[in-house]
Amino acid sequence: MSVIYLLSSLPLLRFDTPPALAPEAFLSACRDQLGAADAAAAEALLTGTACDHPFVAAWRDRDTILRNAVARQRARLAGTEASRWLRHAQGCDTRIESLVEDAFDEPDPLRREKALDKIRWLVVEELQGPDPLDVKGVFAYAVKLALLTRWAALTPEQGVATFDRLTEIPLTLNTGE
Repeated sequence: MSVIYLLSSLPLLRFDTPPALAPEAFLSACRDQLGAADAAAAEALLTGTACDHPFVAAWRDRDTILRNAVARQRARLAGTEASRWLRHAQGCDTRIESLVEDAFDEPDPLRREKALDKIRWLVVEELQGPDPLDVKGVFAYAVKLALLTRWAALTPEQGVATFDRLTEIPLTLNTGE
C-alpha cells in the first residue's frame, strides 16, 4: 500500500475543468493502494456516505459551517429567519462566513454556486495541510473529484429537462359543478 504511488498517479484536477479520472477508477485505485479505513474514508468523501474517519468528520463540519452561512444569506435575502435551516457544527470559521457573503454578492445563481464550490475547494485544501504526500491529499482529491463530477454532470440538456419536468404541473380547474 503506497499513498505516494497513489498520489503521484492521480491526474491533476482544476476547478473549471471536467475531471480526467472517473470516480470509479479513483475508488478502485484507493482500494488497491490504501488501507481499508482510508479507502472507506475516500469513498465516503466522494459519495457522501457515512464514515467515522477523522478527516471525513472535519470536512463535514467545515461543509456544515459553509451550508449554515449559505442558509443565513438566503434567509437574509428572503427577509426571514435562518434558524430552522441551521445544523449543528463543531466549530466556527469567520473566514468561511465572509467568503459566503462575498459569493452572495454575485447576482447570477450559477456563478454564485460556482463561487460556493470554490470555497469548498479552498477549505478542503486547507484541511489537506502542507504535506503533498500525506494521505490527506487523497482525501482532498476525493472531495475535489466529487465537486468536479457534479459540475460535469450538469448539462444544458439536463437543465432543460429538469425545468420542463418541474413546470409540467397539471392544473385542474374547479368549475363549481
